[in-house]
Amino acid sequence: MVFQPIIDFITQHSFFILTGHETPDGDAIGSECALARVLANMGKNVHILNADPTPRKFRFVDHDKRITVLKTKRQLPENLEEYVLIILDTNDTGNIGRVAQLVLPLVKDYFIIDHHDIEMDIHTGNIVQRNASSTAEILYQIIKALGAEIDYPTALALFTAIVYDTGSFVYPKTTAFTFKIAHEMVEKGVNPNHVYAQVYECNSISSVILQSRVLSTLELVLQNHVAIQVMLKETVIDSGAKYEEADQIINIPLKAEAVKVSIFFKEDLAGLLRCSLRSKGHIDVAEIAKSFGGGGHRNAAGFKCRESMEEVRRKVLDKLKLYFH
Repeated sequence: MVFQPIIDFITQHSFFILTGHETPDGDAIGSECALARVLANMGKNVHILNADPTPRKFRFVDHDKRITVLKTKRQLPENLEEYVLIILDTNDTGNIGRVAQLVLPLVKDYFIIDHHDIEMDIHTGNIVQRNASSTAEILYQIIKALGAEIDYPTALALFTAIVYDTGSFVYPKTTAFTFKIAHEMVEKGVNPNHVYAQVYECNSISSVILQSRVLSTLELVLQNHVAIQVMLKETVIDSGAKYEEADQIINIPLKAEAVKVSIFFKEDLAGLLRCSLRSKGHIDVAEIAKSFGGGGHRNAAGFKCRESMEEVRRKVLDKLKLYFH
């Protein structure tokens, strides 16, 4: 059975730390909370340690208030050597922030559950299902294979994760099975309208100001097929918004029929510059991200910029020119 390795991993251990990628999104947060709930109900000792804070719009998913932002070693359990680590929603151990330095080298073992197209870590136990709509979709199957109960808080976490990572059930990896899971979660009491309102209609006024300022940087190139937007840390500070509140801005240019690729350069408050990529149709932005040391899905990917914005922009556009003769 495809899930036997993770079932054995869970069965054989009692102390777990869960984590996700840096700047966690709805799938990472929802998957962590769902798995933590299931493990705790099985009598396991569970901690969720993330490199970055939970975005405000996803805090409602953390029903048991388990998520901690890891900052120092003092936050770690004293018997850390008895713990194992489960990494969710990324298969790149370089993409889990401080957890990579403070936790990963000291735990007994680790396991990865993910659905991204490019598999970065091949040296440990992995379940990477590239066709899954979300990590939560994989977790649903694991929970079923364990014979564990999906109670309301677990259902809420799974449903929210799937809603976010499918773009409300419209992204290419959405299948009939995705809707089957959603249907079951609603039967368990999840209110779709409530989840949508929390995720998409609870933004701050500052985030709207941030969005308007980022949109003012919009540039169209390659015969209007490629949109480029820029968000510097000064823009975030001046707007009064939080960095993570910019997560949906990249999708706005794709609402134009002519725009096939959206590029978003965004700088966090520490000065780290990232390049996010979104595309429509056959344009594989995951391969582009991989060439810069990043990863993701065919139509949604990103990477950390190790060169200047101007140099990265030039190289990305050179790769995209192949699609637009």
